[in-house]
Amino acid sequence: LVKAAARETHTHDLGFPSLRVLADHIRACSFLLADGVIPGNEGRGFVLRRIIRRAIRHGWKLGVRQPFFHKLVPDLVAEMGAAYPELAKAQGKVMDMLKLEEERFFTTIEHGMAIVEADLAEMARNDNRIFNGDTAFKLHDTYGFPLDLTADICRERGVTVDATAFNAAMARQKEQARAAGKFKM
Repeated sequence: LVKAAARETHTHDLGFPSLRVLADHIRACSFLLADGVIPGNEGRGFVLRRIIRRAIRHGWKLGVRQPFFHKLVPDLVAEMGAAYPELAKAQGKVMDMLKLEEERFFTTIEHGMAIVEADLAEMARNDNRIFNGDTAFKLHDTYGFPLDLTADICRERGVTVDATAFNAAMARQKEQARAAGKFKM
C-alpha cells in the first residue's frame, strides 16, 4: 500500500487521494513516534492522534475494517530506513504505538461512521446541505468521533457542519460541568 501510494504520489493521477494521505500520514506519524512524541490530548501528542485518526478514516474509505496502519511501518522503514536509521531502530515501538491507537479508535469510527452515514443519507433525501451541529457534538462527546473527521466527511459530500449549533452544545456542556463542579464544593 505504501509503495503504491509512493508511486502514485510521483504521478499526476489524482485518482487515489486516500493512498496519498496514507503515504504522507505514515511518514509523519512514524517520524513523530520515533522522535518520542506519544499520542495524547494536548500539543504535539494531540496533533499526532489527529493524524493517525485521519489516516484510519482514509483506510476506512478504502474498505479496511481492522487495524492496518501499523502494518505500513516495515515498508516505510525499507524505503527510508537507510537515510533515517533512528526510524529503523524504533520500528517495533512505532508499530506498537500505532496499533494501540488504531485498536482504540476502530470502535469509535465504526459507531461514528454509522451515525454520520445515516444522517447524510437522510439529508440527501431531504436535499439538506447542513449537517446538524447537535449530532456532530453528540458524535464528539458521546462517541469520541472528532469534529474534524465529521467535517471532512461532510465536505466530501458538499455538506457543511452547523458549527454554531456545535459550539452552542459545547458551551452548554461546559456550563453544566462548571455548575456540577460548584455544587460538589
